[in-house]
Amino acid sequence: MAGGSAVRILVVEDERHIARFLEYVLRKEGYAAETVFDGVAAEDKVRGSSYDAILLDLGLPHRTGLEVLALIRSENLTPRPVVIVLTAKSSGDVHDQVLAAGADAYCPKPVAPSALLKKLKELGVTPHQVTSGPAAAIH
Repeated sequence: MAGGSAVRILVVEDERHIARFLEYVLRKEGYAAETVFDGVAAEDKVRGSSYDAILLDLGLPHRTGLEVLALIRSENLTPRPVVIVLTAKSSGDVHDQVLAAGADAYCPKPVAPSALLKKLKELGVTPHQVTSGPAAAIH
């Protein structure tokens, strides 16, 4: 984000205790985090705001995480948000499926906060970026 603004992350998770915990961890680390609890709300947020990263659960009410991911990647979003899929589904097919659908990374749940923060930083999403967005160089 230009001018040193905090990096914005959208947490999309229907289990409220997990969502609130992730939001707490991200804010403590210096990110600006928002939370929504279903796929329709996620689509509304994505269309109405700009995010540097999105943490996306697959098992959402009203729209699946894959449907939300398809919308995110079909919109011409600037900056292009990094998408990390979080899911309790553990088959190798899920990993391949979410990456093929346009996710930048996959983290199985439960995810340790340190592992999630490490993954964000590996993808160039640091708490106080001064660039125009982390995902411009990520394909």
